[in-house]
Amino acid sequence: MFNYTVVKEHFERLDAVLKEHGIPWENMYNMDKKGIQLGGGRKSNGRKFFFSQSDRQQYQIKGGGLELITVIECVYADGTSLVPGFIFAGSTIDREATEVNPRIR
Repeated sequence: MFNYTVVKEHFERLDAVLKEHGIPWENMYNMDKKGIQLGGGRKSNGRKFFFSQSDRQQYQIKGGGLELITVIECVYADGTSLVPGFIFAGSTIDREATEVNPRIR
């Protein structure tokens, strides 16, 4: 449950630490990952499923073209964000995958 007093105190302490060390708020960010299951499934009907990374152990990879993809997002405290990243299963790394996107500062 949300406790206003505890959350307010947390951000007041965080603000004090940032000020003490000269860290601007725009250097604060949140990263998260989300798993996507493509294909496969119980009846292989082609539907896509989103599930939490913590729930991943409940799913088993089976035949039928099942593919698991991880999406990574990053949002800064000022509201800006990075381009999402996608992680696919594979045994080789394409040269293009290691090139820097010009939209990334």
